[in-house]
Amino acid sequence: MFGLLASTSTMALANDHPFAGSTLVTVADGAMLATGYIDGALGPREPDLLSVLPILPGGPGERADVPASNSVATWPNVMALTANGSLAIVTEPFAQPPADATAFSDIVRGSRITVVDLSDPAAPSVVQEVEAAGPPAGVHIHPSGELVAVTLPFDGQIALYPLTDNRLGEPTLVPLGVDTIENTFVPEFKWHPGGEFAAVTLGGAARVVFYRYRGGTLMPWGEPLQTAPLPGKGEWTPDGRHFVVTTITATGDMAQLSYGRNASLFAVFAFDGDEEPNSPPRRANDRATIYESAPIQHARVAHVPAGMGYVENFAISPDGQWVVGLNMAASWLPTDHPGRTTFSELTLFRFDTASGALEPQDQVAMEGVILPQGIVFDATGQFLAVTSYQHDDRGGGSLSFWELQTGDAPTLVPVGETVAMPRGVHFVDLVPAATP
Repeated sequence: MFGLLASTSTMALANDHPFAGSTLVTVADGAMLATGYIDGALGPREPDLLSVLPILPGGPGERADVPASNSVATWPNVMALTANGSLAIVTEPFAQPPADATAFSDIVRGSRITVVDLSDPAAPSVVQEVEAAGPPAGVHIHPSGELVAVTLPFDGQIALYPLTDNRLGEPTLVPLGVDTIENTFVPEFKWHPGGEFAAVTLGGAARVVFYRYRGGTLMPWGEPLQTAPLPGKGEWTPDGRHFVVTTITATGDMAQLSYGRNASLFAVFAFDGDEEPNSPPRRANDRATIYESAPIQHARVAHVPAGMGYVENFAISPDGQWVVGLNMAASWLPTDHPGRTTFSELTLFRFDTASGALEPQDQVAMEGVILPQGIVFDATGQFLAVTSYQHDDRGGGSLSFWELQTGDAPTLVPVGETVAMPRGVHFVDLVPAATP
């Protein structure tokens, strides 16, 4: 197991820090402690923050913070950046707790969407706050930069906001339009890299549904596909050929679950963007009297264990050849809980960009990392940044850095020094380095 704090003499990178020339943007939930999932207790009150952290060749620069209401009590997708990194949009699934609140149950569902100007990384500023039609959760910005999708998970709807001059306009509310599915809780929405399609995960129904965006609305594209219980976070591969989803497979009261036996799963779906039939040759043992394929043929092509515990987030390398699962294990349990772990884990997979197969490569323990939910590759695909929600002393959170070492035995190793962050940091994204 690797220690959380790296030795300066052996691990710091003097002149070539991971992510050098880039900027990392994080959000932190200042109300809830990691253990709140079990005991429901809130911690000493800290502000909810969006933080901007420039990475210089010699190490992190000065961090700049701005208030932005958000919540960790959902899937890790409550912030999205525009492609140029000049704007961040943050959702509030649960509102700010009352001043006298002591328990998570005192917090009502949220309604706020915050737009933050990042054009000056040293002085991020809130430029707009919007009241959503329901508690907003997952958010993703269309590749064109002109449209923002926000999930209203409890209402089974997607809100589509026009984005003009760094401001959100009036939304269009789009129902999911899947008559055969009753439980339409929507954890995730992701635009296809090409912009014409989108993918949605349905947490309660254990489905992935693809949509085509045309004429200002979303229409189902092909049939829904089955997943294991509780799908949430999903990501397209860079080439748009596959959609990867993590499922934590757990059901029931979180306080009663057997943490040591819960296995998260990755599912990989091959996406068919062509509505022309593409049937394979009829097989000799096919006794069907009629052989006709559906015009749209999505398929689940891989279903593999992602780690024992809770893999709620993952990262795909820019070249699409590696997937890294972020497993919080049972690090977030109270210290006296018999199932608690003192570590979290990274699980490394090689990804076959043609077939969609995931091949396990390594599993690495992160000692002292608690409730990690944020992970991102740098632009080179060589380094990763990972969040730790807090420390055992209920102090602040942190960012640690890891290097992907390929070769005969691919693995992940810690590099650089950890960076102190606000308590409750639970999501991180990358503003790429400026191109000359």
